[in-house]
Amino acid sequence: MRKNTLNLITSVVFLISLYGYSQNDKSKQTLFGQDLTEANQQTLTENNVIRCASTEYENYLLQNNPNRQSTEEFEKWLAPKIEALKAQRQESNFRVVQTIPVIFHIITDGTGPTNLDASYIQAQINQLNIDYGNNAGSSQGAAADTEIQFCLAQQNEEGNGLTENGINRITTYGAGPFTTNNFETSIKSATQWDPTKYFNVWVANLSGGVLGYAHWPESSGLIGVPGNNTGASNDGVVLLYSTLGSIALPQPGGAPYNRGRTLTHEAGHWLGLRHIWGDTGGCTNADYCADTPDATTSHANCGVFDTCPTDGLGNDMVENYMDYTVDTCMDTFTNDQKARMLAVLENSPRRVELVTSSACNPPIVYNLDAQLTIDNLGLQNCSDGSITPNLTITNKGTTTLTSATINYNLDGGANSTFNWVGSLATSQSATVTLPTTDTTIGSHVFNATLLNPNGSTDEQTGNNSVSESFEITGSLCSSVANTTFDTGTQGVIFNTISNLNTGKPSGYSDYTSISTEVNIDSSYDISVYIDTDGNFTCAATVWIDWNQNCSFDDEGEAYDLGTAFSNSNGLSGNSPLSITVPNTAVLGSTIMRVTTKYESAATPCENGHDAEVEDYTVIIQPSLSIVDNTLNSISIYPNPVTDKLIIKTINNDLPETYQVYSVLGQIVKEKTISNTNDLEINTSNFSSGLYFIKITKGNTSNILRFVKK
Repeated sequence: MRKNTLNLITSVVFLISLYGYSQNDKSKQTLFGQDLTEANQQTLTENNVIRCASTEYENYLLQNNPNRQSTEEFEKWLAPKIEALKAQRQESNFRVVQTIPVIFHIITDGTGPTNLDASYIQAQINQLNIDYGNNAGSSQGAAADTEIQFCLAQQNEEGNGLTENGINRITTYGAGPFTTNNFETSIKSATQWDPTKYFNVWVANLSGGVLGYAHWPESSGLIGVPGNNTGASNDGVVLLYSTLGSIALPQPGGAPYNRGRTLTHEAGHWLGLRHIWGDTGGCTNADYCADTPDATTSHANCGVFDTCPTDGLGNDMVENYMDYTVDTCMDTFTNDQKARMLAVLENSPRRVELVTSSACNPPIVYNLDAQLTIDNLGLQNCSDGSITPNLTITNKGTTTLTSATINYNLDGGANSTFNWVGSLATSQSATVTLPTTDTTIGSHVFNATLLNPNGSTDEQTGNNSVSESFEITGSLCSSVANTTFDTGTQGVIFNTISNLNTGKPSGYSDYTSISTEVNIDSSYDISVYIDTDGNFTCAATVWIDWNQNCSFDDEGEAYDLGTAFSNSNGLSGNSPLSITVPNTAVLGSTIMRVTTKYESAATPCENGHDAEVEDYTVIIQPSLSIVDNTLNSISIYPNPVTDKLIIKTINNDLPETYQVYSVLGQIVKEKTISNTNDLEINTSNFSSGLYFIKITKGNTSNILRFVKK
C-alpha cells in the first residue's frame, strides 16, 4: 500500500508541475540553454508540445564547439555536391536504393508504456519506408521517392544476433521523464552503438513537451582545419516514446503525433533537411530547396496557406514532412530534398559508412569458427624489453573446438608457433599466454594468427588475425617482483635475508603478482618482516628509493624500524611503517627499491648479512587528494586509442575538468568541460605510449590510464 501511495503522490506532483508549467509564459522556456524558435514557442503555447528541438540543439552545438561549421559553411560545402549528384542523375538512369540500419535504444524500467512492444518498432520502420519511398499518397507534383530505406539491425556490435531485431532495451536509467540534458550529458554517449554502422534512435519519456530532435550531419572536414567532424558520441535522434508507430498502428495516447511521422521528420534533419520555412521569417528559400514553396512560418494543420504569395510557387507545402503539421497531414518529400539527403548520405562522415554496414544481415553461424583477440601484451618496458602476450580464443561456431595453432611474430618477422588444446563449446573462451618474447627499444607491432582449428580449415577467417602496436622505451628495470600494499595496515612487504625462510607466517610468500597503484604525495602503510636465524637484538633501518631507469641513489629515504628485533623462532617484524610517495617520483610503471639494513651496536646482525635489496613494481599516478567512488562510473574508450578518446559517464552531470599527463608527469592537454563535445579528446598529435587522464568534479577525481597507438 505504501508503494501505491508513493506512486500516487509522485503522479500528483508531476501533474501539478506540468499544469503550472503549461500556465507559465512559454516564451521564457529554453532548450539546451537556447531560446525557443518562434515556431516552437507557438506549438508550445497552442498545443503544449515542442514539435522539433533540432534547431535549438544545433545552435547549442555551434555555441559550444567553435570548430563546428556554421550553416553557411555547411551549405557552401554541400551545394556543389548536390549539383554534381543532379548532373549525374540527368546523364544516366542511375538509381540505387540505399538502406540504413537502425537500432532503437528503448529507455525504460522494463514495464509500462515506455517499454514499447516490438510491433510498434516494426510499424515505425514500415512507416519510414513508406514515407521515404513516396508511397504515402502525395498529390504534390514535386513528390519524390528518395531512394533511401531503413532496416532493423539484426546484429549487435559484436556480430551476435539480437533477441529483438532493431531493439536495445536499456533499464539502467528507469522510465523517466528525462530532460534533453540527461541525454546530452550521459545517456547518449553511454549507450550509443557505433554510428558508422547504426542509425542510433533513442526512445524515452521526454520532459518539457519535446517530441524529438536530431543531430545535424557534418561536412567531411577541411585539410588542416581540425574539429569539423564533431559530436560523434552524440550522433542520432531522440524521440518521445508515444510518437512511435504508423498510420496503420498508431501509438495509444499519443495523438495527433503518434503515427511515426516525428521520426520521418527528425531523420530528415539527420540527413541534412531544414524546415520548409528555414527557421526564418522571410520568403528567402531558407531551406535551400527550390521546389518547396517559400514560407515564413510553420503550420500545425493541413489548412490552405500562402505566406509568400509573391514567390509564384503557390501555397505553402503543409504536407511536407519538414513542416510542423500533425502526422496524418504529412506525405511529401520533394526532388530537391531527395538530392540533399543523397548528397549527405554519400559524403558526410558516419553517414557515408552506414550504407555499407552489414548490421541488418542475419548473423552468420559457422560450424567451425575460432576467433582470436588480444587481451594484453604483458609488456615489460625494461632496459632490454619483452612481451608476454595474453590472447583469447573464442569458439564462434557450432562445433566444439578442441585444438588450434597460433602463429605469432614481431614486426612481420619469422613466426613462432603455439599449439593450443582444450574443449570449448559454442561461445566459450579460453585464455592463452604465449611465451615471453624479448625485443629492443623502439616501436614494434605484435602479430598473431589462429590456424587449423580442430586440424581443419576455419570457415570464417575474418576474425583469425590480430595485431597491436607497442613501444619499448627502456624505462624500467628487468627481472623485478611485484607486490601490493594498501592505505591501511594490510599490505605486506616480505624481506628475506639470505633466503632463510624459517618462521615465515603460514600462507605467505615473498611476492604477489598484483600490480600496485600509488599516488604522488600520498602516504601508505606497509609492514616489513625480517627472517633471522638467531636469538639476538638488532636495530634495523629501511631505505626506499623511487626511480624508473634503475639509476638509484645509494640508499634513498630512510625509515627507522627501531630495535627489539628478537625472536627465537627467527621471525621479527615492525608494523606499520608509513611511507610517502615523493613528488619527484616518475609517473607510470616504476621501481620502488627497498633496502633493509640491520645491525647492532656491538656486532653485525645475522653473521655479517647486514643488508637486503629488493625491487617492487608499482604504478605511480598523479597526485590525488580525494578519491570518490561516485566517479568510478567514468570510463574512457577506445583504449588503445588512435585518434579520438571519449570520456564516457552514466551520471547525469558532466565532469568539470580533465588533465592528460605523459609518463613523465607533464600535462600534455587539459580542458574545462562545459558540454558533451568536450568529452571527446583529439589524441592525433600525441606520441605513441602510455598516458594518464585525471577527470575531476569538485573535490573528487578519477585517474585512468590509456595507450596511444
